[in-house]
Amino acid sequence: MESLCIIVPKKKAEPVRRRLLEKGILRKDLQIHSDAKNVYLPISQRADLGYPVETFDFKDAEETVKDYRVLVDVPDDVRGLLPSSFDTIGSIAVVKMADEAVPYAKDIGKAIMATQKAIRTVCVDSGVVDQFRTRDIRVVAGEENTETVLKEYGLTFKLDISKVFFSPRLATEREHVASRVQPGEVVIDMFAGIGPFSIMIAKTRAPKEVYAIDLNPDAIRYMKENIALNKVSNVFPIEGDAREKVREIDPADRIIMNLPHDARGFVPDAIRALRPGGTIHYYEIMEEPQVQPRLEEIAAMAVKEGRVMKELARRKVKSYSPTMTFYGFDLQFL
Repeated sequence: MESLCIIVPKKKAEPVRRRLLEKGILRKDLQIHSDAKNVYLPISQRADLGYPVETFDFKDAEETVKDYRVLVDVPDDVRGLLPSSFDTIGSIAVVKMADEAVPYAKDIGKAIMATQKAIRTVCVDSGVVDQFRTRDIRVVAGEENTETVLKEYGLTFKLDISKVFFSPRLATEREHVASRVQPGEVVIDMFAGIGPFSIMIAKTRAPKEVYAIDLNPDAIRYMKENIALNKVSNVFPIEGDAREKVREIDPADRIIMNLPHDARGFVPDAIRALRPGGTIHYYEIMEEPQVQPRLEEIAAMAVKEGRVMKELARRKVKSYSPTMTFYGFDLQFL
């Protein structure tokens, strides 16, 4: 459909778009167009903002551009390095960037907010940094706030992404584990974080007890808030080292080991804390050739504890890097 439009250099597009919205003349029924240098903003009437006004043939569209990259002005050698995806945690976008893209982080953040109306804060994630698995977070656009509330499968979780670890990409995996829990089970979540596995199990199944352990005091604090938010009564937060704390709990029917870089070192303790016939949901990030040797290693650990391991299922939960995958294993110990 033909429409009047303002033609704006990419680096100026977002401020002009906002001004047109404020004036009420940006057409929301047409898709914003861009080429290598400019952004074409469809308007309902002429406006003198210091940029050319011409007629252009636009495609019908939703209110906003969906791909933030069309609004970012970066050198050609950086454009191919712009992140193609990012994590959305409540009202916060968490973005991992190549080193070459980091100088443009503020512009990237503004463009993400322009195309994702629910996002109020954009952060750059430089990786996990300490024993609590917290992210090295820097706010680059929007509100200076790293606390948020999110919804997942009808549950509500509150957290501060700079103080606790949480991955929205494990939502389906959390539902998978919860669906395996049988009424009356005792469950131990060895690295529970803010409680997403534990609370989903307690809320959607009928376990006898769920013991949720974490070393991070901030994670325990948010877990207690989330237990209250979701109105569950049979999740018991335990602050401390999982190796020590599992010894103080009655044997479990099911144990969750979501510590993908370090869970291997806790396997003997988990086996000893598990009833015969119980299941461990084990997670590790590794390359494909490492999978079978790792399972054989865990099976040997089981033999040392007088048990026999049976693999029930394995899943490629998500990609971690070009060569490494986040694997999930359902392992039964007889």
